[in-house]
Amino acid sequence: MLSNPYVLLVQLIGLLIAIYGAYEYGYSRAEDAVSARIATAQVEAIDRANRDTEAATALAVAQAKAEAVQRLAATTIRLKGERDAAIKARPECGRDAGSLQLLQSAIDLANDSTTIRSSLPPELSATPNAR
Repeated sequence: MLSNPYVLLVQLIGLLIAIYGAYEYGYSRAEDAVSARIATAQVEAIDRANRDTEAATALAVAQAKAEAVQRLAATTIRLKGERDAAIKARPECGRDAGSLQLLQSAIDLANDSTTIRSSLPPELSATPNAR
C-alpha cells in the first residue's frame, strides 16, 4: 500500500535537508582543518624566523666582541709604545728589552691587522669604500 503523497514529499524534503546539512558540516570541518594547518605553518615559520634572527644576532655580537678585543689590544699596544717613546725620546737612551717587546707586539699586531675588520654589513658601513 502506498503512503500519502504529501507524507512522501515531506520525507523527501527532510532527506534533502539532512543531506545538505551533512554536506555543509563536512565542508566546514574541512575548512577548519585547512585553517588549522595554515595557522600551524605560520607559527612554525615565525619560530624558525625567530631562531634564525637569534642566531644571526648572537653571531653579530660575537664578531663585535672579537673586533672590540682586537681594537682594544691594538690601542693598548699603540699607547704603550707611544708612552715608551715619549719617555725614551732622547737619542742617547737606547732601547731596553721592554721597549723592544712593545715594538715586537706592535709589529705582530700590525701583521695580523687583516683580521680587524668591521662586523657591520657594507650597507651600514661609514666608510664609502666598503661598498
